[in-house]
Amino acid sequence: MKLRKLINKIIVKPLDSFKLDFLANIAKADIHGNNNLTIKGVNTLDLASSSEIALVDNIKYINKFYTSNAAAYIVSKKIYNKLKDQRDKCFLVSENAYLSYAYILNAFYPDIKKIDLNNFTNISISKSSKVSEKALIKSNVVIGNNTIINSFSSIGPNVHIGNDCYIGNNVNIANTFIGSRVIIQDGSVIGQDGFGYAYDGKMYIKVPQVGIVKIGNNVEVGSNCTIDRGSLNFTEICDGVKLDNLVHIAHNVIINENTMIAGQTGVAGSTIIGENVLVGGQVGIAGHLLIGDNVQIGAQAGVTKNIKKETKISGTPAVRLNTYLKQAVYLNKMVTKK
Repeated sequence: MKLRKLINKIIVKPLDSFKLDFLANIAKADIHGNNNLTIKGVNTLDLASSSEIALVDNIKYINKFYTSNAAAYIVSKKIYNKLKDQRDKCFLVSENAYLSYAYILNAFYPDIKKIDLNNFTNISISKSSKVSEKALIKSNVVIGNNTIINSFSSIGPNVHIGNDCYIGNNVNIANTFIGSRVIIQDGSVIGQDGFGYAYDGKMYIKVPQVGIVKIGNNVEVGSNCTIDRGSLNFTEICDGVKLDNLVHIAHNVIINENTMIAGQTGVAGSTIIGENVLVGGQVGIAGHLLIGDNVQIGAQAGVTKNIKKETKISGTPAVRLNTYLKQAVYLNKMVTKK
């Protein structure tokens, strides 16, 4: 409960609430259900409250709809046709659900980058911590005991750093909760916007990124890594995770305990990686995947499908390691055959 309260202090809150008919108008969507609802925010299907609206734009997550507590749902016509028997639910039905979601988020979070831009208030730094005079500490920042912040690093807004942490030079951290005994090496950027855009037929509209990064205890982040904030809630790096240099973690990714990821690897949005996973260098992992516990992924693999626990994979597209080795032998025989 204490941890939840600390995290809530760094989450950006919506600036207003709106009637559903107003949101339908700006979202260019049709209301099916009660148009007099008051909506106080946007959230994910599994976390939405009875006063929030949620997006359902991927068949993969349709099961979460049936247990969601959201007041209303943004859906495409295709998904609405699958759910329209749910007469007690309220829907905003759109030609482009993700674009409607972008319009609605922009209503709740207008000019989000301007919030606290020049605000240096609400800062708490433990007397036992050492912060370089050349570091920049912005608004709503807590720095715990025995933590070191080096030169030219920018911390905040909306950051909580625990005890016994080390932050290198030229590190940029915003919208992030960090546990204790965490090392972040030079040049890494944590908590900036994820890659979220919706196409309106002429140009790409920015989808506000309003979540945070949550980093556990005993984590190490190498130099020049990038970890994007969650689109609505968390991007999470759990206890004991180790990231090599030049690793990119996209929004909404969850990396579970004691996983190690080698350099130049990229993990696309909303993928969940299990515990004790070993990822080689220059691996690409597609979005919205589930990687099981104790998986081993060979260097330069391209992972495009869910991977079951305790599996070894390699190649592009990635396959089981024994299959990859057989393919390599057969290919070698083919190209060397006279």
